[in-house]
Formats: sequence, structure tokens, C-alpha cells
Amino acid sequence: MIIFLYGKDSYRRNRKLKELSDAYREKHAPIDMAVFDLEDNPDDWQRAGDFFNQPSMFVDSKLAVVKGAQAVSGKEWIDILKAQIEAEKIFVIISEENPPKKEFKFLTKENVTSQKFDELEDAALAGFLKKEANLRDLLFAEDAWRFFLSYIADSKERSALAVNELEKICLSGLSGEISLARLRTVVRFERKEEVFRIASAILREREVGRRLGALERTFLQREAPSYVFNSLGFQASGKSALELADYDVSIKSGGLEYEEALTDFILFSS
Repeated sequence: MIIFLYGKDSYRRNRKLKELSDAYREKHAPIDMAVFDLEDNPDDWQRAGDFFNQPSMFVDSKLAVVKGAQAVSGKEWIDILKAQIEAEKIFVIISEENPPKKEFKFLTKENVTSQKFDELEDAALAGFLKKEANLRDLLFAEDAWRFFLSYIADSKERSALAVNELEKICLSGLSGEISLARLRTVVRFERKEEVFRIASAILREREVGRRLGALERTFLQREAPSYVFNSLGFQASGKSALELADYDVSIKSGGLEYEEALTDFILFSS
């Protein structure tokens, strides 16, 4: 049996790997288990093959965790993996950042259990953060929450960063509702903080010239247009929120670039 875990979100992917291996340990103790990292040690594919083929004397099944399986693309290694798909007493968990290459497409077929872990976005990201904050009994004021969500959304490895920052907040001893001012004493947003304030000013300002000036500041600072747009989206309400949602659809469908959507919103939103 093969379970294939892949995707850019290494935190959730590794958490799933631990969940699966822990469940296996509970069910099959004592166990015969081995870990192979072909990215660091490409020759480990031979050791993995030996592990699969050698009979176990005192256990009824085996567990192999394989990282970087696609680092080796030789036919012999691929055939070894394919042979484990129908194996009843051998459990193989493969964890990869990238989707399967052509020769490894069999890892996403029906006879292999696969799960993809993309970077979280939008409502899925907000839901993940809310759940993790609740697990730690952390309560954010509305502006602090929007700011924190905006910060995480513009980062790589979002779930890992979010959990790390939430742990820092817990260790800082903050209790009760966490205001934006208190949040800033623990989490250092630096330039992202400035973008968040500019976005807030754009939403409050009614005069088009001043709104354009504020937007131009973000361009001159070489801020990512996607982050400026998301900072607006996280803070907007009412009609502005609906308009930005429409622009978001247009961007993701290829109709507009972020810069075009931002300029259009500044000029024509009411």
C-alpha cells in the first residue's frame, strides 16, 4: 500500500505524515519501520528495495517513510515502488513538495491514496488560523485579526509561519483580547505594517487624487501588488468588499493584473 502526500504546505503535509505514522505504530506495535531520504542519499533506493523484500521475523507488517522519492527516476526504483501498491503487509508513505513527474504519475492514480497540500488561501487560510488560535485560547481584536491574517497571507510557508507566530504570542503571556498595539509588541511586521496602514488610508479616503498618491507610495516602495490588494481585501467592508471580491475573480480568471485592478478600484470605487 502506498500513501502519497505532496504540496508546498510542508507544515500540514508533515503533520499528516506524523498522524499516519503514529496511527500505524499504535495498530502494529511492535513495528518494523525505516525512513529513506533519496534527496540527501540517492543510493538509499537500493536500501529501500532490500527493506521491502526482506521478510520480517517478529512483526506482521512494515512501514517505510520515503522522502524525495522523485530524486531517483531509474526504472528499477520505479518498479520497486509500483510493486508496493498491492502489497498487503508493506505500508509506504511518500512525502514530496512537488507534484509527480511523468514517470511518477502512478502515485496519483486510483490504486494509490494521495493527498495534496497546497498553500492555504482566502477562506481556507482564515479557517486554519482561527482553528489554531482557538486551540491556544487566543482571542484577537478585529483589527488585530485582520492585520495578522494579512501578514500571514503574503508569506511563504503560511501555515508553518502562522503556528510559529501563534506560539510566540502564547509564550509572551498575552491574555484576554489581543489588540493591534499589543500584537505589535510580539510579532514584528516591519514594512508589511506600513502597507497595511496605507491600505486602511485608501479605504477611508474619498478624494481620488489622495487615494492614487497612497497607491503610488506602495509602488515606489516596490511592494508586491498582490499584497497591497490583499491588504485592502482583508480590511474592506460593505460595498468596497464586494467590489474587491469582483476584482479578485477577474484577477484569478486572467482578466486583470493586480496593478490594473488596484488602479481601477482607486479610480472607480465609490
